Amino acid sequence: MGMKLGLENCQTLLSRLRDPHLEFPSIHVAGSNGKGSLCVQLSAAASSSGLTTGLFTSPHLVTVEERIRINGRPIEPNDFERYLVRVREASEQEPECSPTYFETTFLAAMLAFSEAGVERGIIETGMGGRLDATRLVDADLCFLTTVSMEHSEFLGDNLRKIAFEKASIHRPGVPIIAIEHEDDGVREIIEEIAGPDLKWWPSENSTPWNGYASMVEEAATMLGWSASSTECIWPGRSPGFGQDWVEGITTRISAAHNAESFAADLSKIDRPCVLLLGMTAKNNLSETLIPLVHEINSGRIFQGIVYTQPISGRNRAVTIEELKETMSSLGMRGSDAANENPVEAFVTASKMAADRECDLMVIGSVYLVGDLFKHMVERHGWNLWEALTSH
Repeated sequence: MGMKLGLENCQTLLSRLRDPHLEFPSIHVAGSNGKGSLCVQLSAAASSSGLTTGLFTSPHLVTVEERIRINGRPIEPNDFERYLVRVREASEQEPECSPTYFETTFLAAMLAFSEAGVERGIIETGMGGRLDATRLVDADLCFLTTVSMEHSEFLGDNLRKIAFEKASIHRPGVPIIAIEHEDDGVREIIEEIAGPDLKWWPSENSTPWNGYASMVEEAATMLGWSASSTECIWPGRSPGFGQDWVEGITTRISAAHNAESFAADLSKIDRPCVLLLGMTAKNNLSETLIPLVHEINSGRIFQGIVYTQPISGRNRAVTIEELKETMSSLGMRGSDAANENPVEAFVTASKMAADRECDLMVIGSVYLVGDLFKHMVERHGWNLWEALTSH
């Protein structure tokens, strides 16, 4: 239950489970945006190099098993249940130790990777880095993507504090590659922590997905992989995912979750769109929505707006009323439709896009993307595990 930063729980439980996390070397990735995109590409390259590769990411789109992948494929539900039983049994030993939801999935992942004989782990932090359970893996290479204001109630109320938490995935003597930040204070913090192990990566190469290819190539060179890149899909997040969901309309999917990722995804839109918007609750909701409101009010791209709210996920959805009030307080003018059911809202937005001869953009929460992805799987009779496999 809940959220708890700190390593004590997992240190205790990993010891009781005979330290499965130390049986393979890992690449550890932290950052505000792009962590998952980099991780899945690293996983694809490692697998293509002949290594049995374990990929741990969060959150999930549809089912919790997709947080734990072997060579790109989510583990099977029966296996996941076996690992949960082992974690529970370890937690019930005296003195009892109760892991959080995230810690439990991390522990299950380490058991899965150990049992599969994983030769390379690719591990995405959950939040921050210094006190994140994933900090316990045996990393021989670290990456730090972007640093922006997020989770300030846990990580600190300014960029320097957040940078400190994220850059603290660094281990002495282990290389860490960090995207060069524009803020002098952020760079100073990262340099103080990483020292001579730090390699700055030009920020112009840091655009999501395609921009991370060069970082994967660097990892492949450093670790002696035979493949430096390979084609892969990051369900719900990679370019082009879901673009053919509606016949005759190009659908754009964005799992943007903070102001930085909103601004980045909006900057790539080059055609008129109808917007389908649904958000998950966060402390800085207004700050997150500012780039979107500015774009809507500019009249440059959006030809209509449909509000909805996610129905899945562990975090509370922002109600339509709350979303409208927040957008209005930021100067947002007008809207077209709203529906609490995300699938029905998707149908409404699709028809609107068809009538107005423009694209459809879905944005606001990874859980909204997951709701719609699950609908498409059920509607078309796709094999869920195949659809969720990344490479």
